[in-house]
Amino acid sequence: MELKANSLVDALGHAQAWMKTNAPLDVCWFRGVKDSKLPLLPGAYWRSNYDEFSTLLQFSQEGRAFADVGELDDWKTYYLAQHNGVPTRLLDWTENFITALFFATDGWSGDTTPCVWIVKTCDINRLSLGWSGLISPERNVELNAWMPTSIVAGSQKIPTKDGKWVYDSANPIALYPRKNNPRLIAQQGTFTVHGTEREPLESWIASNAPGNHQSLICKIVFSRKVNHFDFVQQLDDLGLRRSTIYPDLHNFILEMKEQHQWE
Repeated sequence: MELKANSLVDALGHAQAWMKTNAPLDVCWFRGVKDSKLPLLPGAYWRSNYDEFSTLLQFSQEGRAFADVGELDDWKTYYLAQHNGVPTRLLDWTENFITALFFATDGWSGDTTPCVWIVKTCDINRLSLGWSGLISPERNVELNAWMPTSIVAGSQKIPTKDGKWVYDSANPIALYPRKNNPRLIAQQGTFTVHGTEREPLESWIASNAPGNHQSLICKIVFSRKVNHFDFVQQLDDLGLRRSTIYPDLHNFILEMKEQHQWE
C-alpha cells in the first residue's frame, strides 16, 4: 500500500492510521529512504559483481586495527560492518518512526521523492519460517545459516527439533539484534537479512501473501512540495538531530556545520 504525505504531521497521521487498522497489537518497524523508487534490496545484492564474503573477510581481518571487530561469522561483526558502510545482506530498520523520517530526508537534494516504509515484522518470519514472532540470532544457532560463510555455500533448510518450523536460508527474516554498538542503541536499530534469494523484500512479501500483502507492508511517500529546511527544523524541534542518530564527534561537527552554514 502506498500513501501520500505532504508534511511530517501528515506522515505521522498516515502511519498511525495504517497501524491502527492493520497492526493494532503487532510489532512494526520503519525504514526511511531518500528515493521511493528504490526497492527494499540490501547493498550486497543491488550492487553488481560484489563479493560480500571477501569484503567481510577483509573487514574482520584488518578492521580490528581500528575498532573492536570480531570474527567473520559473528553477528556483532555483521552489524558493525553494516553500520560503517560495508555493503551486506542486511537492511536497516528502526523501531522509531521519527528516526525513519530522519533517514528519509538526511542528505535529500529534492531531486527524488523520499518515503518511509512500515512493515509488520513478525509476519516476515511467519511467511519465511512458519513462526510468527521476533527472532534473536544470538539466541538461535539455526540463524547462523544466514551468516556469510553459510550463504556463500548455498541455501540450507534446517528444521527445528520438534519439526514444527523450518529455517530456510533462501528467504529473508526479521532479526531482533543485540544492541551492542552505539549506533544500534541511538537509532533503535533492527534488521532484516536476505538469504540466497535476491528478490526485493516488498516483492517477496507480495508473492508469499497474495491478496493480503497490503496489510503487511506500507509505504508513505512524500510530495516533492515538502520543504526540506522546514522538515529538518521540525525534526530538530522534536529533539532529533544528526548527533543523536550518529553519536560521535565527527557527526557532531557536521551538525554544527549544518547549523552555522560553514563553507
